[in-house]
Amino acid sequence: MTRKVAWFDVSGFEKNFFKEIDTDLTITFFEQPLNEKTAELAKGFDAVSVFINSDVNEKVLKEIDVDIVACRSTGFDHVDIETAEKLGITVCNVPEYSSNTVAEHTFALMLSVSRKIYDAINKVKDGTFDHEGLRGFDLKEKTLGVIGTGSIGLNAIRIANGFQMEVVAYDPFPKHEESKKLGFEYVELNELLERSDIVSLHCPLNKHTEHIISEEEFEIMEEVVLINTSRGGLVDTEALIKALDDGSILGAGLDVLEDECGLSDDIDYLGEMEDKCDLQTILHDHILIKREDVVVTPHNAFNSEEALTRLVESTIDNLKEEKNPVNL
Repeated sequence: MTRKVAWFDVSGFEKNFFKEIDTDLTITFFEQPLNEKTAELAKGFDAVSVFINSDVNEKVLKEIDVDIVACRSTGFDHVDIETAEKLGITVCNVPEYSSNTVAEHTFALMLSVSRKIYDAINKVKDGTFDHEGLRGFDLKEKTLGVIGTGSIGLNAIRIANGFQMEVVAYDPFPKHEESKKLGFEYVELNELLERSDIVSLHCPLNKHTEHIISEEEFEIMEEVVLINTSRGGLVDTEALIKALDDGSILGAGLDVLEDECGLSDDIDYLGEMEDKCDLQTILHDHILIKREDVVVTPHNAFNSEEALTRLVESTIDNLKEEKNPVNL
């Protein structure tokens, strides 16, 4: 029997991709993300596919009657895994599709901060062609602290080796063979924060990692650049602003922010978002975005032609064969 799939938060790339291929799936596209307001659209389908903008919480899972939730992402913190398990719903992700892509974006942010690329571009566009205020620093021989050595973190380390950086890493599940091969050292988190010139986050968001970088961790750092291409909730936003103000953080390159759900909404509608977003955090996000010592991109690290092709192909495999389950 052909599996009927509700494909939420569809992109133009995805629509065009499906025009070029044949699958055994019957797919209906929806522009909206899946959440409590749109859950009724999933009724009558065998499966749903969701992007990171969806909020597949307990209420949504109980309302839809599906066998599988196929996440078009590596992270799956936007799905209530515990409820899915109780309901017998398989949740799948795509763990490897963008490991090199996100690592490359990590260094795009790193170089943007270290060489003040954004400021330099704006200076030239404003009609000023000089070096004033644009002095940066080399990556060579700087110490990079990598928090999380999954596939993305390891790819970031490979790139760092090309820049002749020293690398230390923290991970509760160290890969010692990879550390020998790539020439980096595992250390405890506090030691990493003390030794690093640049700290880059490459871990999932869960109850153990939420605010893994907060006020206490910022107090350990001294003139550090922070890079985050993982999840916004790994960093305490208010604490980051304070650390930027007091100079313990020299600058930040961020592809993710806490409570991104509110950033694309018009400011006039903030009052309607109290149930789903923390309004104070949204305001802190806006403060970060406007700072000259912070470079922010819109959760775009995954977004390359090659990565998106791998993403859709792997999601199709997950829907057909329930590959890459995260809750079994």
